[in-house]
Amino acid sequence: MPKRTMPICFTREQVKLLEEYAKSKGMLNLSQAVEEIIEKIEVVVEK
Repeated sequence: MPKRTMPICFTREQVKLLEEYAKSKGMLNLSQAVEEIIEKIEVVVEK
């Protein structure tokens, strides 16, 4: 996993959605969910 340096901001509603997503995937925190989503986006963009 590459080190990311750009900060990102979320609304309270977005944080809640990310926390629910992370919990449903068995992740420890929402930063893991964000990383997974970014990786999926990168794969789609590369195609």
